[in-house]
Order: sequence, then structure tokens, then C-alpha cells
Amino acid sequence: MALLPSLFSPRRAVERREPRLSLPATRTKADSFASGSYPSWLSAGLGALPSATGLPVTPFTAMQAAAVFSCVNRISEDLAKIPLQVQEILPNGRGALVTTTHPLAQLLASPNRWMTAYQFWFYVTVCLCMRGNSYVAIVRGQNGQPRSLIPIMPDRVSVLMSPRGWIFYHISHPLVGEGIRLHQDDMIHLRGFTLDGYMGISPIMACPEAIGLAIAAQRHGATLFRNGTQIQGVLKTSKSLSKETAARIASSWRNAYGGVDNTGKTAVLEEGMEYERIGMTADEAQFLEVREKEDIDICGMFGVPPHKIGRGDKVTISNFENASQEYIDNALIPKARQAEEQIHSRLVFSEEKARLRVRFNFDELLRGDMQSRVTAGVAAVNSGLISANEWRAREGMNPYPRGDEYRVPLNTGAASTAPAVDDPARITAPDPAAQT
Repeated sequence: MALLPSLFSPRRAVERREPRLSLPATRTKADSFASGSYPSWLSAGLGALPSATGLPVTPFTAMQAAAVFSCVNRISEDLAKIPLQVQEILPNGRGALVTTTHPLAQLLASPNRWMTAYQFWFYVTVCLCMRGNSYVAIVRGQNGQPRSLIPIMPDRVSVLMSPRGWIFYHISHPLVGEGIRLHQDDMIHLRGFTLDGYMGISPIMACPEAIGLAIAAQRHGATLFRNGTQIQGVLKTSKSLSKETAARIASSWRNAYGGVDNTGKTAVLEEGMEYERIGMTADEAQFLEVREKEDIDICGMFGVPPHKIGRGDKVTISNFENASQEYIDNALIPKARQAEEQIHSRLVFSEEKARLRVRFNFDELLRGDMQSRVTAGVAAVNSGLISANEWRAREGMNPYPRGDEYRVPLNTGAASTAPAVDDPARITAPDPAAQT
């Protein structure tokens, strides 16, 4: 019987059954659980830590930093648009075929009632980037067949580890249950950087100062333009001013010279008054350099090259391809690999693990680059890796007659047909004309 009762009527009969693990009916003192929640000063779930700037840094306030929002949005969009395929491995390991009729493929194409596959992986990736953990509850039927995938907000999950080594998840969700405990086999848990192996740490919690400084720099820039001047100072006079007169002068100064629209106006002071600057200009404070430096640091936190969010000028035509590959290797593939392994472990039945695999098809990233796709396709067809109709099918084009034939380069041959080194046929008689 499944650990989680069926919440929806079955769509079709499934004959395969998998034995399920159940929670112990009674718990002794030895069976007590160790919570995976961190103390308040090390809140991995929320990442809520104060910064030296005085600004609170949480996943919500961190999104005010343009670099944080851009990095998280870029990674989530790019990973969500990559198709997740279920492949059946051919006998003797001679390749694999993509299947769309397997129940797992249908589940991944429509994870739940309200999310498409793109929306599902976008949200899962956002949680992983912002919170360091991403949780997906597996709703199973009575026979253990997975029927829907429900992403759970990290705030609603507590990770528990038993002394016997099992991990349990205490969750609350309207479609799963309030205050129920799921076994690790019924939860897809993607982890970021971790210190204990079963609970990820939010990058926002790990680097609050960098994000806090980025937010402070943005607010400083907004205030700078709101005031309309780069200098800050005082109006002073040798005369004694009443409280009402001082307030009137300050208000008159703000109305006349404050704001972006009043930038550059010539100041006219009242009789006997002097202006003395006591602040720093934006250049003196290196405002622009600070903003760029913090944006680059945030890009490093998420493994995103600065050019992906419009920062930096070190990417040229000659190294653009290498920079893009670096982004795929550092920011996308680690998350995709972890998701593939979790799905294969939690959603594939034991008797199918040897013949099924789940893979993100990164060729989708070339979808907008027609020239690269055609160049790669021509090389693959001419070398006999794929047929012309296989390439046309990938591009959504109709097949043509005899397009299923594989081409073989005529200037190459199989290694087995090459003569041996001591083969007499390889020894040719000397050319008499050459000797004369």
C-alpha cells in the first residue's frame, strides 16, 4: 500500500506494483528524529540574516537587487525550457530511444493539474536558487504508481532524519495534507550547497553582505537622483534663525534645487548665507564601481557569467561560445544532473531502472541559433551519425524518400579493412623511373 493515499481517481489501470515503506506505528525514545532545521542565526530555509548595511537580507528583499533577480530568472528560464526526456535504453546498451508513451514521460509532461512542465521546472529552480532547497511531493496511487508531482514551498517543509538513517519530510499542503510526514521515497529533494548532506543552504544566507551592499548601492543611486544634486552640504549664516525661518529656508531649498528636474540650476542664496559641501560626490564614493563589483560577485554566487545579465565588457565574438558553454557547465548542468538522478531514483520502478533513463536535452538551447543547428546537422548526417530524416524530424520538417539511409564518407573506411603492417600487399616495387 502506498505511503500517501490516492487523492485522485486513477486514469488507467497499472499492473506493476512496488512495495512501499511505511512509518513505524510506535516510536520509542531511540526512534526520535533529529530535525534538519537550522537555528535562527543559520536559517537555511529563509536565508533571513541582517547585513552590515543595516538592511535585512531575505529571499524576498534580495530580489530587489537587480543582479539577483536577473541571475535567478535567467537560470530558471533556461533550465525550464530544456525538454526533459524519458529514454528507453536499447539492448546491449546500443543507444536509447525517446519515449512519450511511458507513464513517467506523461507524468513529466503534465506534473499536476495547474502547472505545465515549463512552469513546474521554473518554480522548482527558483526555490533551489533562492532557498538552497527544492521540494516536490510525489502523490501515488494505491499501487504505488506516481500520479502527480506537487512542488512544496520550502517554508512548509521540515527535514527530519532518524537515527536509522532514513530522511522524512514534515509538510503542509492542501493537495497533499496538513502536517503529514513523508518518507524520502515520496519526496524529490534538490539540494544546493550543503554542510550536512541532507539540507541545502540558501546562497542568500551564505552571502548576505554582498547582496545587502548591492541593495544599498541601488537605494543610494535612487536617493541621489531624487535629490537632484551630487553634492550634500549645509546652508550656514552668522545670523540667528528662528525654527520657523530655518524650516522655511530648508523647504525652499528642496523645492528649488531638489529632484531630477532641478539638476544643474544655479543656486541663489539669501542675504548673508553660505553653502558648504560636506558630502562626497558619486565619483568620490566610486558609486558606479561599487555597483558593478557587487553585480559581478552576485553572478559568481550563482555561476552566471556577467554578460548573461548585461554586465561586463570582456565577452567578444571570439570567446562568446566559450563563455556560453561555461554558463551551461557551471549553472545549468549541475542542477539538471541532480534532477535526473532524483527522478530516476524516486519515480522509476526497480525493475525498470536498468532500461530507463531521464535526460535533459540541452540541444534545445540551440533552438534560436539556426546556423549552429544546420552546421551540426550537416556534420552529423554526412558522418553517418544520424539520417537526414532524423535531423528533419528534430527540426519539425516532413521526411523525404530515401531519407532514412545513412551516409558513409567515401574517403574513409572501417579499421578492420585496413591491411596489416607486414602485409606483402603494402610493399610496392620501386619505380624504375624514380631511380633514374
